[in-house]
Amino acid sequence: MKEVLALAGLMALSITPTASFADHLEPRNHDMKPGGNLSHTNLRNKTLNKRDLSRANLSRADLSKANLDRVILTSANLNRANLTSANLTSANLNGADLNRANLNRAKLNSANLTGADLNRADLNRANLHRANLSRAYLNRADLTGADLSGANLTGADLTNASLSGVFATNLRGCPKRLPIGWVCEKDSLIKR
Repeated sequence: MKEVLALAGLMALSITPTASFADHLEPRNHDMKPGGNLSHTNLRNKTLNKRDLSRANLSRADLSKANLDRVILTSANLNRANLTSANLTSANLNGADLNRANLNRAKLNSANLTGADLNRADLNRANLHRANLSRAYLNRADLTGADLSGANLTGADLTNASLSGVFATNLRGCPKRLPIGWVCEKDSLIKR
């Protein structure tokens, strides 16, 4: 009986994904490239300035407090990634999947988020000053206390987004959809 249980245990270990045992693995150098697989990796506090990680899989990666200044993340998968307090100043996130990503207090000033999927993303107190969010999808995103001053929101979808305490003046374009009770007038988001 013990041999059967031991064998069953070994078989279970052989079919269980590695990430379930060692979530937030250390990144492998050969994956730090366009299209690389960095899912579940620990990139906390790392400096990745100007690196090209376009099309990379960073789903569920820990990028909290990482320095990603001017990094290229076009069409990257950042689904459920932790980017809390990360520096993404002037980063290119064109078409990136940031669905349910945690961007709480992230610095995204002058970042390009054109067409990015930020559905249910946590952008609480994020700095999006002069960011390009044109055609971005922000349905149910939490933008509580975020700074959107000077941002381009042309064609963005903010349906059901939380905009409590948002700072959104001098906008360079209005979104196509806003939560009920909000309007875009005179280059500002205003709660009616």
